[in-house]
Amino acid sequence: MNPVYDYIQRNRVLAKIEKAHGTKATNLALDDYDLVKFPPLLVSCVHLSYLNIGHNQITELPKCLGQLKNLQNLSLEYNNFDRFPEVLKDLPQLITLNISHNPIKDLTRDIGNLTSLETLWCNRCYLESLPEEIGNLTKLETLGARHNLLTKLPDGICNLVQLRWLTLEDNQLYTVPKDFDKLQSLIHLNLTENKFHYIPSNISKLKQLKYLHLRFNEFYSIPESVLTTMTCVKINLLHNPLSSTGDIDVMFPNVITSNKQLEDDTAVDSDSNSDWENSVASSDLNYSATESESDDEDILIEVSKLSKFLVTF
Repeated sequence: MNPVYDYIQRNRVLAKIEKAHGTKATNLALDDYDLVKFPPLLVSCVHLSYLNIGHNQITELPKCLGQLKNLQNLSLEYNNFDRFPEVLKDLPQLITLNISHNPIKDLTRDIGNLTSLETLWCNRCYLESLPEEIGNLTKLETLGARHNLLTKLPDGICNLVQLRWLTLEDNQLYTVPKDFDKLQSLIHLNLTENKFHYIPSNISKLKQLKYLHLRFNEFYSIPESVLTTMTCVKINLLHNPLSSTGDIDVMFPNVITSNKQLEDDTAVDSDSNSDWENSVASSDLNYSATESESDDEDILIEVSKLSKFLVTF
């Protein structure tokens, strides 16, 4: 990294932290600052409720992070964590946690301590399994675990009775736990790009379910008896090796088997449908809208002093 650029970035981070401390700010975004270490001074910002340190190169979190007892929303996405940060278990007040795009492989049992969580994003983390302790997160409403290596779900996931939005796209799943029908709050279920070749009967018992995504699986046929019980669910079966879709298209207009049907009903594949207006639309937590556009003013003097050394980066 260019040393001048590095110096400027460090001063920007320092200025933002000092400003947050001085104003008792509740919101701080330090995303995309090329940080390789968690800034220790951050723990002085005890009023923080929202903290975004995503899109950096951080590999571990210090124990002192547990001192931020007001912290409720934390984004750690796109860093270099190779394990679930142990200190997170000392933040049971967290409501939203985004740890997507980190090679952590295992959420560990510590995830079970975060009993206040309502939203958890762990997309593209190379997860091979989810711990049973995830069942402790009984307030969870949104769970995203796309693009991992999951081959089965823990029985504990069936304890998440408040869960409304679940996406498990691009894993290696072929079935769900036998008590999956306990998830009676579930509205949106995305099982795209997995190994399903039949719709488990306990999914058909989810009375609140409105959207079921089953694209790119291994369905060769769907029994009419199953579809008859799910006429209120919009089911996307695109890109499956179905032997015949003619009868399905006619008898079950709620089932999408062709692109033409999808064009006729674009709402079927939309995560931002009005029925889901109270949910997080993606795993990208963006706090920048609540920050001042003049956050960097505090270091303009330092930048001007260095201007004669600056080059195009």
